[in-house]
Amino acid sequence: MKKIYRIIQKYLNYNLIKFLSIILKPFDYKIIPNLSEIDKFDFDYSNLTRRLVFKKNKEKFGKILIDTSLFNSSLCEDGKFLNTNKSPLNLSGHRSGYTGLYYLLFSQLQNKELIIAEIGIEKNASTKLWRNFFVNAEIHGFEFDDKKIQNALKDNLPNTHYHKIDVANPSSIDEAFRSTNKRFDIIIDDSTHLFDHQINIINNVYKYLKDNSILIIEDIYKYRKEYGEKLYYNKIRSLEKEFENIFFIETPHINNFSSSWKNEKLLILIKNKKTNI
Repeated sequence: MKKIYRIIQKYLNYNLIKFLSIILKPFDYKIIPNLSEIDKFDFDYSNLTRRLVFKKNKEKFGKILIDTSLFNSSLCEDGKFLNTNKSPLNLSGHRSGYTGLYYLLFSQLQNKELIIAEIGIEKNASTKLWRNFFVNAEIHGFEFDDKKIQNALKDNLPNTHYHKIDVANPSSIDEAFRSTNKRFDIIIDDSTHLFDHQINIINNVYKYLKDNSILIIEDIYKYRKEYGEKLYYNKIRSLEKEFENIFFIETPHINNFSSSWKNEKLLILIKNKKTNI
């Protein structure tokens, strides 16, 4: 009887939250825990605790929500100073809660001799951010726009190198990374934010990752159907064997501002397999 009661109670909560989430979606509010994104009412039942335990959908990547609104770091402050939209403190244009998350991910690596790549340099602000943070790293910036590369070179950042790349062209991605003759500890994509280009990047740069390294795809649209999480799963599921884990991270933050884009979401791919270039 208790089991039936729990199932009915949870089922009603599940559907109520799905309904409320539809109402709140235009305002970029979410109910936590976000049961509205559980596609199937699928669960195990614990006889010991007499509670339902929801199971992850095996046909989608997992997702974590990390809100750093009450947290600040040196990376956030430097991002503000450099006017990069990775910082929620940025006063010049868009801002997101990435730097708080990145500090949590990378603070223990700050003084390591890493090889880092970022695809898409824009005004070189985030390259400067990584140059300041990873003091002993070798950094590679990849960019399509020749003028942006030339402007970046004027900053004379130490141990920082720039390369031409066209993320719309899989061969260009492969050739650009192959030309470095490097394998990378961290690769971050902050280029066009177009779905097909993101897939091109994943399909071609994983070969240039070290074991136990990380690939991050930034700025994934949260509400556009053409950027649905199931679409990412379908496109790159064949590469799952190359990674220890693949999951999304959403970064809700009280200071987030991306206008109508609503793209404060990352795809994280953690590599833990040996491959040959």
